[in-house]
Amino acid sequence: MKLAKALWSLGSILINIIIGIYIYLSSKAPIDPKERYIYINENWDIYGGHWKAELLIMTMIAIGAIYFAINLKKISWSIIAVGLLIMLSLYPIMLGGYRNTPFEIAEMANQMSIVVFVFGNIIFLAGLLHLYLFDTLLNKWLRFSAIGLAGISLIVFSISFMGLISWKQALIVGPLTNLLYLINAYYGFRLKVAKDN
Repeated sequence: MKLAKALWSLGSILINIIIGIYIYLSSKAPIDPKERYIYINENWDIYGGHWKAELLIMTMIAIGAIYFAINLKKISWSIIAVGLLIMLSLYPIMLGGYRNTPFEIAEMANQMSIVVFVFGNIIFLAGLLHLYLFDTLLNKWLRFSAIGLAGISLIVFSISFMGLISWKQALIVGPLTNLLYLINAYYGFRLKVAKDN
């Protein structure tokens, strides 16, 4: 249990760092898709390494969620775990689809990654919303904050999935999900199951 809590909580903290690094890397890349693709390949050691690190961190979070789903037997943890597993599937697409492939293949990989990313987040956020709606572990203000952050983010990602806004517009809730990951980390430290007692 301690390892699962550590993986969930540490991963939830580290993902914020990796998101910050990605924002910085994105600011350096050209806006034009073809130029951006060329730039990413020219700097593949950085981008490929970053995505591999992100894959590792998301795997840490997923292992924690799967453990909680099995041991706590709560549907919310099962939904969270499924959402994370969906999101994990986007990394092979990016790592295999962007590296030295024709631009058309890279563009297809990019579109596939966006669909997986948005849908995975919808499931993940729905699970978190359900978890915090019925939670008794957190203080009221922190619980309501988590409900609000998960609810707003879920609505925005769902609107994006329906095609009413672009996925880039949906990223406006990025800071909200960052805060939610920090609450998740704290929640993981506080969480107890029978094996802890």
